[in-house]
Amino acid sequence: MRIEGWEKTLNAVLERHRDMPGVWGVSDCWMPAMEAYEAVTGKILAPELRGYTTEREGYRLFARHGFRSVGEALAAHLPECPVLMAGRGDLGVVERIGPDGDPVESCCVVTAIGVAVKTEAGLAYLPVTSLKRAFRVS
Repeated sequence: MRIEGWEKTLNAVLERHRDMPGVWGVSDCWMPAMEAYEAVTGKILAPELRGYTTEREGYRLFARHGFRSVGEALAAHLPECPVLMAGRGDLGVVERIGPDGDPVESCCVVTAIGVAVKTEAGLAYLPVTSLKRAFRVS
């Protein structure tokens, strides 16, 4: 259930991460999405998937819990919905090409102007049609 005033708290989370440089475990693609979930619901999602400080630690932590990607982790905790039915405050996954040329999933937050995804320099906004998968936050 969404808490009263979630719109303002969600905006505050996105604003905080907007210009923050990417830092593993602080402001990578996973953490703004987890903070957005908490802003919308007042609950902590997947606390076991926090506490890493490097990319390698993050991948190992997710693997230790049985996840090969952020999409798998979200699917284990939230109901999936059609991407074009995703609404403000829902979470999603977009795909980008990693440094080695392979596709990599990034977690994102659905906003009123598209999906917010963390980059090394801050938040980038992509069209909702960029979503590969979407997950309902209720």
